[in-house]
Amino acid sequence: MIGRDVVALFPPALFIIACVLGLVGADPPGDSTGSGLAESLLLWTLYLSIGWAGVGAGLSHTVFAKSTAKSIGWETNNFQYEIGFADFSTGVAAIYAVHVGSPTAWAAVAIAGGLFRVLAGINHIRGIIRDKNYAPGNSLILIANFGPPIVMLITLLSTDIL
Repeated sequence: MIGRDVVALFPPALFIIACVLGLVGADPPGDSTGSGLAESLLLWTLYLSIGWAGVGAGLSHTVFAKSTAKSIGWETNNFQYEIGFADFSTGVAAIYAVHVGSPTAWAAVAIAGGLFRVLAGINHIRGIIRDKNYAPGNSLILIANFGPPIVMLITLLSTDIL
């Protein structure tokens, strides 16, 4: 796994970093209500795994569309740009939500970003099963597709945000 395939490691790496920062109690960016571990884990996950990973994926699917598609085992097409726009949009919304410090915004972005990730993950699994597509961008991304939504769901349910 060299070159463009290394890019597939960034979303899972951001998820792991978010979990570590949240679990060690590092102060998340923006304004938090200070309710402890669950909130810290939620905010770091939103900020890094949905926010910055989304911005990065948005840029990857648009600016670097051909190499990104190749790393996933896809052909570049106009739909890939739409995925990039959705990734970029949810990423910016997550970064904004964390910085404004609104639990309602956190929940809204966690639901939208989490649902998008899970559905994208299901599509990647479909590619693995149907097309035997084990490209790093199609398989390693599953960590980032399912990990953040699970963490966000658990943390939202363990706080009084929902």
